Amino acid sequence: MLRWIILTLSLWMMAGSATARQSFPLDTGYTKISLVSDHDTVAAGQSFTVALRMQFDGDWYTYWRNAGDSGEALRIDWTLPDGVSAGPIQWPAPKVKSVGPIVSYAMGGDVWLPVEIKVDASVDISRPMTLNAHAYFLVCDDVCVPEDGALSLPMGLGKAVLNPKSAPKVQKALAKIPQMGAANGSALLEAGQLRIDIQSDETDFAGAEIFPHKNPILAHSDPISRTVAANGVRYTATPGYGWDKETPADFAATLVNADGRAEIVPITTNGSVNIGAISNMDSAAIGDGAGLGFWGAVFGALMGGLILNLMPCVFPIISLKALSLAKTAHGERRAVRIAGWAYTAGVLISFAVFALLLIGLKAAGATVGWGFQMQSPWLVGVLALLLFAIGLNLLGVFEIGGRFQNVGADIAHDGGPISSFLTGVLAVIVATPCTVAFMAGAVGYALVSPAAASFAVFLALGLGFALPFLILAYAPGLLGRLPKPGPWMETFRQFLAFPMFAAAIWLVWVISIQTDANGVGKLLLSGLTLSFAIWLFRKGGRLSKVLGALALAASIALPLSVKAPEAVNGEAALSSRSWSAEAVAMARAEGRPVFVDFTAAWCVTCKVNEMRVLKTKKTADLFDRTDTQFLIADWTNKDDVIAAELARFGRAGVPLYLVYSPGVEAPEILPQFLTHDILKDALE
Repeated sequence: MLRWIILTLSLWMMAGSATARQSFPLDTGYTKISLVSDHDTVAAGQSFTVALRMQFDGDWYTYWRNAGDSGEALRIDWTLPDGVSAGPIQWPAPKVKSVGPIVSYAMGGDVWLPVEIKVDASVDISRPMTLNAHAYFLVCDDVCVPEDGALSLPMGLGKAVLNPKSAPKVQKALAKIPQMGAANGSALLEAGQLRIDIQSDETDFAGAEIFPHKNPILAHSDPISRTVAANGVRYTATPGYGWDKETPADFAATLVNADGRAEIVPITTNGSVNIGAISNMDSAAIGDGAGLGFWGAVFGALMGGLILNLMPCVFPIISLKALSLAKTAHGERRAVRIAGWAYTAGVLISFAVFALLLIGLKAAGATVGWGFQMQSPWLVGVLALLLFAIGLNLLGVFEIGGRFQNVGADIAHDGGPISSFLTGVLAVIVATPCTVAFMAGAVGYALVSPAAASFAVFLALGLGFALPFLILAYAPGLLGRLPKPGPWMETFRQFLAFPMFAAAIWLVWVISIQTDANGVGKLLLSGLTLSFAIWLFRKGGRLSKVLGALALAASIALPLSVKAPEAVNGEAALSSRSWSAEAVAMARAEGRPVFVDFTAAWCVTCKVNEMRVLKTKKTADLFDRTDTQFLIADWTNKDDVIAAELARFGRAGVPLYLVYSPGVEAPEILPQFLTHDILKDALE
C-alpha cells in the first residue's frame, strides 16, 4: 500500500513539473481563480513571481486598486513559511465601467495579478514550502457579489528552475504592468478645482487618461478636462474628499494612452512641474466613450426633451398647443411656421434662462438641481392659480381683451406668435417637475460641467422638447390630416379646462406637503378671490373694476405669502421612514437590506412609481419578507443634505432609487421607472 502512495505522489509531482506550476483552480461562481508560478523550484535567497489568475465569466468583472465611485479593490492575504514574504499586487491598467452616472475602474476577462515572492537566504531548503493565499473580491455585472477563495501552491526548494509553460505566461502578464517612466507630476487646488500637471519629454499624451491610485483624490464621475501643453498635459477635475481638510500626501497615478500603453507617474502635492505653453483643450474625460461624455449628454438631453412631451405634467399645456395647430393647420402655411418658431423660441429661451439660473446659483455655492424652482411654495401657488385661471378661460367664464389674451391660455383662439411664445414658456415651467429616461444622466452631467457645456446640454433639452411642434409646422402632409376647424373645436377647448383644473389640484396637494393647512387655506382663498375678481370685471362699471382690481391683486398676493414652515432645531427620534446616512448605516449594521426612495411631492414620475409599485400590497409583502428597511428622502422642500447625496450619485433631481444589499458596499441604482419585478430582483 505504501508503495502505491509513493508512486501516486511521484507521478503527481512529475505531472506538476511537466505542466504549468499552478494551484488547483477554484470556481467561485462567476470566476475561476488560481495561483500560477513562473518557477517549478526556487533557491534560497531568490525572488520569483506568482500571479493570481482570474478568469471571469462573460461581462463579469472585479475592481482595480482604486475602485472609483463604487466598489472595493481586490485583496490577497498571504500565509507563508518563515523567511518567505510577498510583495504588493502589481496592477495592470484598468478599464472604465460606467453604470448610469457611476464611474468605476475595473478588470475583466482573463486577469493576471503578479506578486513578487522573496525567499530569504536562511530558509531551510530541506523542508517543503507551500504558499497559501486567501483572495477577497467583488464580482460585478448588473449586481455585485462578494466572493473569496483560499488557494494553496506547493513549491519545490533547491536549484532555481523555470517552468517552461507558465513562465512565459507570467512574463507576458508582467509586461502589461505599467512601470515608472520619465513623467512626473504635481497636483494643487486652484479656485475650487483640482489641477494635475504631468510633465515629460518622452511621453505621448494624446488621448491619455489619468487614474489616481488613491480614491479620495478626485471625483471620478465628474468630467475631467484635458489640456495638452508643449511638455506635458494638464487635467482639471473636481477634487475628491481627500482635499476637504488638508492637502493629501504625494500619490501616484497610472496614465493610459489611447493605444493602451500605460505608465506610472509620481505626483507631488507640495510643488509644481513645468508643462510649458498650453496648446489646445481636449474635452474628453475619464471614461469618455464608456461614460456619458459631452456628446452623450447632448444626445440624452435631446431624447429626454422629446419624451418629456408625453409626461402628464406637460399634457395640459401641450394640448393647448395641439388645439392651436388644429385651428391653423388649414390656414396660411407661413403663419403656422411662424407660430412653430415662436413656440420653439419660448421653449429655448426659457431653458436658457433656467440654465443661467442654475449655473449662477451653483457658482454662488447653492445646492440646486432639476426642478429646484418647485421647491418654492410661493411659485407652486402662483402656478396653481395660473392654471386655474386658464381653465376658467377655456370654459368661457371670462374673456380678457388686449395684451392679457396672450398669457398662454388664449392660444386656443388665435395661436399667434406672442401667445405661442408664452405657451412655450409656460410649458417649460410646468415640465420641470418631470424626469424621464435619458434626462437624469444628461442633467447630472450639465450640473457638474463648465458653464458652456452645461448651457449646451440644456439647450439640447429644450430643442428636443420643442421639436415635435416645429416638425409639424413644416410637415404639410401631417397638418393636412388634422380635422378642419369647426364646432368641435369649441367643445374640445372647453374639455381642456379639466386637465388644467386637475393640474391645479395637484399643485395644491404639493403645497399641502410643502407647508401646512394655512398654506393650503391661503391658496384656496386665492382661487376664491380670483373668481370674485372675474365676476366683478364681467359686471362692468367703474366701481366693479376698481374692486375687481383689488380682488385680483389680493388673489396674486396670497400665494406669494405662502412659505415652507421653519425647520425645527434639535434632535428628534429617528423615523424608520426618514432617510439619513445614519439610518442607512444602522440598518446595514443589522444585516438588513435597505431601499432608499429619493422623492418629492412635485415629482410626477415619483408619484406614478408610488401608485404603481411602492404603495401596493405586493411591495409591502416583499419588504416584510426580505426584512427591508424602507427609507424616504423627501426633497419636496429644499434640503442641502439630500441635494449633496443626489450629486454623489451623479443625479441632479429625483427620482433616485437605491438598494443596499447586505455585504455589498456600493448600492444598486434602480431604473427611474420602477416595476415590482425590478424591485423584487434587487431585494431577493
